[in-house]
Amino acid sequence: MMNKKTLITIMFVFAITISWSQSKTITNILNFKMQNSGAIMDNNNDVDGYYMFYQVDKVNRKEREYAINFLDQNLNDVATKKFIERKGTRLLSTSFNNQATMLAFLNVKEKQLVLKTFDKQANEKDDVVIQLDKKVYRTINILSLQGMLPNILFPVDNKGFILNYKTIKDKKVINKVAFYPTNGGDYWEKEFDFVKGKIQTIIPLTTKDDYFILVESLARGTKVNINTNVINVNTGKEIFVSLYDVNEPKLISNSFITPEGNIAILGQYYEANAKIAKHESLGLFVTTYSPDGKVISESKMSWAVDVNAKLKIRRNSKMEDVGYIFFHDIIRTRAGDYYAIGEQYKKTANAGGIALGVLSAALGGGVQTTGYTQLTIKDAYVFKFNKDFQLKDIEVFEKGKSRVPNLYDFGSPQLNAFQIKAVGGFDYVFSQIDEEKDRFYANFVDYERLKDENNKFAFKTIIHDEGELSEDKIYLPNRRRKVITRPLPGKLGHVLIFEYNRKEKSAYLHLEKLNIE
Repeated sequence: MMNKKTLITIMFVFAITISWSQSKTITNILNFKMQNSGAIMDNNNDVDGYYMFYQVDKVNRKEREYAINFLDQNLNDVATKKFIERKGTRLLSTSFNNQATMLAFLNVKEKQLVLKTFDKQANEKDDVVIQLDKKVYRTINILSLQGMLPNILFPVDNKGFILNYKTIKDKKVINKVAFYPTNGGDYWEKEFDFVKGKIQTIIPLTTKDDYFILVESLARGTKVNINTNVINVNTGKEIFVSLYDVNEPKLISNSFITPEGNIAILGQYYEANAKIAKHESLGLFVTTYSPDGKVISESKMSWAVDVNAKLKIRRNSKMEDVGYIFFHDIIRTRAGDYYAIGEQYKKTANAGGIALGVLSAALGGGVQTTGYTQLTIKDAYVFKFNKDFQLKDIEVFEKGKSRVPNLYDFGSPQLNAFQIKAVGGFDYVFSQIDEEKDRFYANFVDYERLKDENNKFAFKTIIHDEGELSEDKIYLPNRRRKVITRPLPGKLGHVLIFEYNRKEKSAYLHLEKLNIE
């Protein structure tokens, strides 16, 4: 059984028979976690550089010396910034907005969020310190330790960053978003009204141009209402809100800004009065709004008719065989077509969870069980839409099965998929856009079960070039002892291999060119 967390911790190394390579070695890393490294990427997911956060020294019983190492896209040193913080300081989230990099840290001793900002030359700006209530701190701390804390920092290109977090007001936990400018603009914050008896979740979707688009989820049992909020990123004022309609229930997953400056929302629609946390969706929808909130157009594609017709042509299949599709990204080409990058999934029984449940019952409930259900994730799907969002084609790229335990056994497969996505449970890694060549690359990590030889991990890339889709892959050999390895995005046409040697306390980074002309 394989899940995304296994992928993150699996120790694998690319074996690429290409002589071109750029590399970098960093030593004296006393304490390091792989999630504390990553690529600094712009709005097209093109790599501007890399960062590493690690411990370099023990100052005293209470304090540690930490370092943030910045590299450019070719692995050249930009700067290494060292600072003293309390023991146990943890990196939660990192974001880049073309002007600066912001990192959100958790000071576990003082129960504080600490925001550190560095410009492109790695010059440090003043820290922002946010004191957390004990209840809010406890939630953040537990989720981050379990690797289940969703991203809390979001870039606004060339303007600033948005922090999404919870705070206490009038003894109630409320959701809050705050904008921190990097271009001389004004700070603003927005608080969401407390709703008694419901679990409120704020999920940012898009930060682009003057828009900050988010969904507000209000849940009570299996009843979930989802509202769409569009906010002026310069002022924090609401431009418009699209309220949940019980007569037309919708589960919203993606949003983007069209070349005309309109706002497009994509998701799944349900029959009237359906509960989206319980019932199955009827199909996909795309609604386009004007900047002032007026509906310009809406397109619907049913699973039973529209999608099944394309699948039958392509592979003599149907949605009943496929299950559901979760879309990770939507990319527009020069021709005006839109490509939605997704993965197939089904909700299935978790044999391990059931076995532990039986054991727990036999022992009187003394054993902690995992979920009884899981998401089984398989092939990659690329949906092609025309400029009016009419479905033109579906292409399927085969992958091996991944299985990820659901966080909750109740709820529809679609709702569970959102939760799994938030903690990095799908095989999808990232997409990159080459605007000069009108190409895009959608990347996945796959586990291939091979006949008559050992199973292998592979880094798979779906390539769009000159209106056609193709696939390339590189096999990943088995793990090496004492070496933890992670693939990271590289500059266009490349991948970065990050290796941390726990015994030698050193990191080795090398850029490898993919087999793409």
